[in-house]
Amino acid sequence: MKLIKTIALSLFMILSTLGISSVAFAGANQDVDKVSAKISEASKAIDSGASSDEVMFIIKEAAGLVGELQLNDNIVAKRQRASGALKKARRAAKKGNLEASKKHLEDASNRFSKIKSLI
Repeated sequence: MKLIKTIALSLFMILSTLGISSVAFAGANQDVDKVSAKISEASKAIDSGASSDEVMFIIKEAAGLVGELQLNDNIVAKRQRASGALKKARRAAKKGNLEASKKHLEDASNRFSKIKSLI
């Protein structure tokens, strides 16, 4: 009887953990989508001739959303590299070099799409 209780408790814990982790990863997909949307918004702003301050603000919003991503340890390094590309884009926009900023935004977009495929 004691063995059956132990097995039942173990199965319950495993099933509850699986349910929680699948919900967490669904939220991570939505967060990656939000970051990707902000990156594309920044690229469109550059194409439409927005000022570097406006572009920097949009990139800063994207970087803020990156901080909210809840990922497992295997993907954190990839998130940091993608976040680094956003920082480079923001620095380039701060200097007024919107062409370089757009290249870094494209790199960040590619990196975040790879992260989404790994989730």
